[in-house]
Amino acid sequence: MSKGVEEKGIEIGTLRAIQNLMETLKMTAEQAMAALKIPDSEKGKYSNLLKK
Repeated sequence: MSKGVEEKGIEIGTLRAIQNLMETLKMTAEQAMAALKIPDSEKGKYSNLLKK
């Protein structure tokens, strides 16, 4: 499997996990990312993806 395809799959899975926590547990995006222990260096990327 290509490294790029694998990374994209992880990105999509993480994004869905954030969205699920926000919906089911009524968390903010920041709270959901903290619960998933997403590194600070990646939070901006996921914040931007959530806006799309």
